[in-house]
Amino acid sequence: MQRRAIQRIHLTLACLVLLTSCASTGGPAAGEEDGHAVAALQQAVTGLSPRVDRREARRLSETAHAVSRQLARDYGVVGPALFHNVLVNAKIKERGLCHQWAEDLFRRLYALRLQTLELHWGEARAGTLREHNSVVVTAKGQPFAQGIVLDPWRRSGRLVWARTAADRYPWREGESESLRRR
Repeated sequence: MQRRAIQRIHLTLACLVLLTSCASTGGPAAGEEDGHAVAALQQAVTGLSPRVDRREARRLSETAHAVSRQLARDYGVVGPALFHNVLVNAKIKERGLCHQWAEDLFRRLYALRLQTLELHWGEARAGTLREHNSVVVTAKGQPFAQGIVLDPWRRSGRLVWARTAADRYPWREGESESLRRR
Protein backbone atom coordinates (compact mmCIF):
# COMPACT_ATOMS: atom_id res chain seq x y z
CA MET A 1 0.00 0.00 0.00
CA GLN A 2 2.74 2.44 0.96
CA ARG A 3 4.69 1.49 -2.17
CA ARG A 4 1.70 2.40 -4.38
CA ALA A 5 1.44 5.78 -2.69
CA ILE A 6 5.12 6.46 -3.30
CA GLN A 7 4.74 5.39 -6.94
CA ARG A 8 1.79 7.80 -7.34
CA ILE A 9 3.84 10.64 -5.89
CA HIS A 10 6.76 9.86 -8.21
CA LEU A 11 4.45 9.71 -11.22
CA THR A 12 2.83 12.98 -10.27
CA LEU A 13 6.17 14.70 -9.74
CA ALA A 14 7.48 13.38 -13.06
CA CYS A 15 4.40 14.69 -14.86
CA LEU A 16 4.69 18.00 -13.05
CA VAL A 17 8.29 18.43 -14.18
CA LEU A 18 7.43 17.49 -17.77
CA LEU A 19 4.38 19.70 -18.02
CA THR A 20 5.32 22.71 -15.91
CA SER A 21 6.25 24.79 -18.94
CA CYS A 22 2.77 24.18 -20.40
CA ALA A 23 0.83 24.72 -17.18
CA SER A 24 -1.50 27.63 -16.75
CA THR A 25 -2.46 29.12 -13.45
CA GLY A 26 -6.14 28.79 -12.63
CA GLY A 27 -9.03 28.82 -15.03
CA PRO A 28 -9.63 31.25 -17.86
CA ALA A 29 -11.21 34.60 -17.16
CA ALA A 30 -14.10 36.20 -18.98
CA GLY A 31 -13.13 39.03 -21.30
CA GLU A 32 -13.39 40.45 -24.77
CA GLU A 33 -12.35 37.14 -26.33
CA ASP A 34 -15.14 35.41 -24.42
CA GLY A 35 -17.73 37.79 -25.85
CA HIS A 36 -16.64 36.88 -29.36
CA ALA A 37 -16.67 33.19 -28.47
CA VAL A 38 -20.23 33.43 -27.11
CA ALA A 39 -21.42 35.19 -30.28
CA ALA A 40 -19.65 32.68 -32.55
CA LEU A 41 -21.20 29.69 -30.80
CA GLN A 42 -24.62 31.36 -30.81
CA GLN A 43 -24.33 31.85 -34.55
CA ALA A 44 -23.26 28.24 -35.11
CA VAL A 45 -26.13 26.91 -32.97
CA THR A 46 -28.64 29.17 -34.70
CA GLY A 47 -27.30 27.83 -38.00
CA LEU A 48 -28.28 24.27 -37.09
CA SER A 49 -31.84 24.92 -38.29
CA PRO A 50 -34.10 27.85 -39.17
CA ARG A 51 -36.34 26.66 -36.31
CA VAL A 52 -33.68 27.33 -33.63
CA ASP A 53 -34.64 30.31 -31.46
CA ARG A 54 -31.86 32.92 -31.53
CA ARG A 55 -32.37 33.90 -27.87
CA GLU A 56 -32.26 30.25 -26.81
CA ALA A 57 -29.03 29.76 -28.75
CA ARG A 58 -27.61 32.81 -26.97
CA ARG A 59 -28.59 31.47 -23.51
CA LEU A 60 -27.04 28.10 -24.34
CA SER A 61 -23.81 29.74 -25.52
CA GLU A 62 -23.52 32.09 -22.55
CA THR A 63 -24.26 29.29 -20.10
CA ALA A 64 -21.86 26.81 -21.72
CA HIS A 65 -19.01 29.32 -21.63
CA ALA A 66 -19.74 30.52 -18.08
CA VAL A 67 -20.18 26.99 -16.69
CA SER A 68 -16.92 25.87 -18.32
CA ARG A 69 -15.01 28.67 -16.57
CA GLN A 70 -16.80 27.99 -13.27
CA LEU A 71 -16.04 24.27 -13.40
CA ALA A 72 -12.34 25.05 -13.89
CA ARG A 73 -12.47 27.08 -10.67
CA ASP A 74 -14.58 24.48 -8.83
CA TYR A 75 -12.24 21.65 -9.84
CA GLY A 76 -9.12 23.70 -9.03
CA VAL A 77 -7.75 22.93 -12.49
CA VAL A 78 -3.99 22.77 -12.66
CA GLY A 79 -2.37 22.87 -16.08
CA PRO A 80 -3.49 21.07 -19.21
CA ALA A 81 -6.44 18.66 -19.10
CA LEU A 82 -4.34 15.48 -19.31
CA PHE A 83 -2.13 16.63 -16.43
CA HIS A 84 -5.20 17.39 -14.32
CA ASN A 85 -6.46 13.86 -15.13
CA VAL A 86 -3.24 12.48 -13.63
CA LEU A 87 -3.93 14.43 -10.44
CA VAL A 88 -7.52 13.15 -10.25
CA ASN A 89 -6.45 9.57 -10.89
CA ALA A 90 -3.73 9.91 -8.23
CA LYS A 91 -6.45 11.13 -5.80
CA ILE A 92 -4.73 14.51 -5.43
CA LYS A 93 -7.73 16.29 -6.99
CA GLU A 94 -11.34 15.17 -6.54
CA ARG A 95 -12.89 16.00 -9.92
CA GLY A 96 -12.00 17.04 -13.42
CA LEU A 97 -12.14 13.96 -15.66
CA CYS A 98 -13.86 14.57 -19.01
CA HIS A 99 -17.03 12.69 -18.06
CA GLN A 100 -17.37 14.86 -14.94
CA TRP A 101 -17.03 18.07 -16.97
CA ALA A 102 -19.60 16.72 -19.44
CA GLU A 103 -22.08 15.64 -16.74
CA ASP A 104 -21.85 18.95 -14.88
CA LEU A 105 -22.24 20.96 -18.10
CA PHE A 106 -25.12 18.74 -19.26
CA ARG A 107 -27.01 19.29 -15.99
CA ARG A 108 -26.64 23.08 -16.19
CA LEU A 109 -27.70 23.20 -19.85
CA TYR A 110 -30.61 20.83 -19.19
CA ALA A 111 -31.85 23.24 -16.52
CA LEU A 112 -32.36 25.86 -19.27
CA ARG A 113 -35.42 23.84 -20.43
CA LEU A 114 -34.55 24.29 -24.09
CA GLN A 115 -37.46 24.20 -26.54
CA THR A 116 -35.79 24.39 -29.98
CA LEU A 117 -32.59 22.55 -29.07
CA GLU A 118 -31.78 19.07 -27.75
CA LEU A 119 -28.86 17.87 -25.64
CA HIS A 120 -27.12 14.55 -26.22
CA TRP A 121 -24.35 12.61 -24.49
CA GLY A 122 -21.36 12.24 -26.79
CA GLU A 123 -18.71 9.60 -26.39
CA ALA A 124 -15.62 8.82 -28.41
CA ARG A 125 -13.60 5.61 -28.15
CA ALA A 126 -15.90 4.30 -25.40
CA GLY A 127 -14.44 1.59 -23.20
CA THR A 128 -10.81 2.38 -24.03
CA LEU A 129 -8.11 4.32 -22.20
CA ARG A 130 -8.64 7.08 -24.77
CA GLU A 131 -12.37 7.43 -24.06
CA HIS A 132 -13.68 10.97 -24.16
CA ASN A 133 -17.13 12.32 -23.25
CA SER A 134 -18.85 15.58 -23.97
CA VAL A 135 -22.19 17.27 -24.59
CA VAL A 136 -23.61 17.54 -28.11
CA VAL A 137 -26.35 20.02 -28.98
CA THR A 138 -28.64 19.63 -31.98
CA ALA A 139 -31.70 21.39 -33.29
CA LYS A 140 -34.84 19.66 -32.03
CA GLY A 141 -35.33 16.39 -33.95
CA GLN A 142 -32.00 16.68 -35.75
CA PRO A 143 -29.62 13.68 -35.96
CA PHE A 144 -26.74 13.53 -33.47
CA ALA A 145 -24.16 13.58 -36.28
CA GLN A 146 -25.34 17.04 -37.38
CA GLY A 147 -24.85 18.57 -33.93
CA ILE A 148 -22.20 20.66 -32.24
CA VAL A 149 -19.86 19.24 -29.59
CA LEU A 150 -19.49 21.37 -26.45
CA ASP A 151 -16.25 20.35 -24.72
CA PRO A 152 -15.17 22.20 -21.56
CA TRP A 153 -12.49 19.61 -20.65
CA ARG A 154 -10.21 19.85 -23.68
CA ARG A 155 -8.81 23.29 -22.85
CA SER A 156 -9.21 23.11 -19.07
CA GLY A 157 -12.27 25.33 -18.76
CA ARG A 158 -12.16 27.35 -21.97
CA LEU A 159 -15.03 25.92 -23.99
CA VAL A 160 -14.11 24.17 -27.23
CA TRP A 161 -16.90 23.55 -29.72
CA ALA A 162 -17.00 22.03 -33.18
CA ARG A 163 -19.41 20.38 -35.57
CA THR A 164 -19.68 16.76 -34.44
CA ALA A 165 -18.75 15.33 -37.84
CA ALA A 166 -15.76 17.68 -38.27
CA ASP A 167 -14.21 17.27 -34.80
CA ARG A 168 -11.02 15.26 -34.29
CA TYR A 169 -12.83 12.81 -32.00
CA PRO A 170 -14.98 10.02 -33.52
CA TRP A 171 -18.19 10.94 -31.67
CA ARG A 172 -21.08 8.55 -31.15
CA GLU A 173 -24.27 9.10 -29.21
CA GLY A 174 -24.17 7.33 -25.86
CA GLU A 175 -25.44 7.55 -22.31
CA SER A 176 -23.88 8.73 -19.09
CA GLU A 177 -24.51 6.21 -16.33
CA SER A 178 -24.95 8.91 -13.68
CA LEU A 179 -27.27 10.98 -15.88
CA ARG A 180 -29.31 7.86 -16.72
CA ARG A 181 -29.91 7.25 -12.98
CA ARG A 182 -31.58 10.67 -12.60
